[in-house]
Amino acid sequence: MGSTSIRVSDETKDRLDLFKREDESYEDVILRLTERDKWTGFGVLSDAAADTDEGMDNIREELRTGTTDDIEGQQ
Repeated sequence: MGSTSIRVSDETKDRLDLFKREDESYEDVILRLTERDKWTGFGVLSDAAADTDEGMDNIREELRTGTTDDIEGQQ
């Protein structure tokens, strides 16, 4: 299988980072999120409670940061 480079904006990369798991490449994230079964790539839940808590904390922080940036940008 060959490879192709694609260019994405910083905003797109930031969004991908929200879904990227520690052991995944960006290609892995894109493939997981574009599976035909829409639930295949859902969430950050893990079998380990600590991993799930950490993942949820990361998402909350990213959402807070993004919301704060949006609010500050409107002032």
